[in-house]
Amino acid sequence: MTLRRLSAALLALAVVATIVTRIALNIEANGYSLPEAVWRIYRYFTIWTNTAVGLAAALIALRGRLDGRISGGLVMAIAAVGVVYHLLLASENSYVGLEWLIDATFHTFVPVWFSLHWLAFEPKAQVSWRSLPLWLAYPTIYCAYALIRGLFDGEFPYFFLDPGKQGMLGILAWMLALITAFAIAGALIVLLARALQPRQVAQRG
Repeated sequence: MTLRRLSAALLALAVVATIVTRIALNIEANGYSLPEAVWRIYRYFTIWTNTAVGLAAALIALRGRLDGRISGGLVMAIAAVGVVYHLLLASENSYVGLEWLIDATFHTFVPVWFSLHWLAFEPKAQVSWRSLPLWLAYPTIYCAYALIRGLFDGEFPYFFLDPGKQGMLGILAWMLALITAFAIAGALIVLLARALQPRQVAQRG
C-alpha cells in the first residue's frame, strides 16, 4: 500500500470511529433510537463535511484515485469547518475527556490531516477557476437545508442561522459573509493547486 493510500485509509477509519462514537454517546446520554441519533447529528455542517471527507478518503484508500475537483472542494469545506469553529464557536464549549477528543477530531485533527494529505498526495491538475462555483454550491445548499429544517423542528445548528437571534436579514448577511469567506478560501486553493501542479509534474517525470 502506498503512503497516499495508507494516509487516506487511516483518515477514513478515524472519521468513522468518531462519528460512531458520537452517535453512541448521544444514544446513551439522551435515550435516542439509532435513527433519531443519526438524524440529530446530521443537522451540522461539521458532520456532513467530515462524512464527505471520510468517504473520499475511503475511495482513495480502496481505488487509489479521486477527481481533483472533488478533493479540492473538500479541502475548502473541511478547512472552513476548522476555521469557523475556532473563530466563532469554540469559546462556547468546554469539553473534557472523550467529548473533547470527538470535538477535536471533527474540528481540528480531520481538517489539518486532510489538508496536509491533499497538499502532499492529491492530484491538482483538474483544479481550476471553473471548479469554484461548484464548490460554493455545497455551503449554500447546506445553509438552505439547515434553515428550512430548523423552521420545521425549531432547532438551528448554529447561532448565525437562528432567525430568533439574527432575524432573516441577519441570517442573509451571515450567509453572504460565509459564502464570501468560502470563495476566498476556494480561490486560494485554486492558486495553490496551480502553483504546486508544475512540481507534481516534475516529480512524476
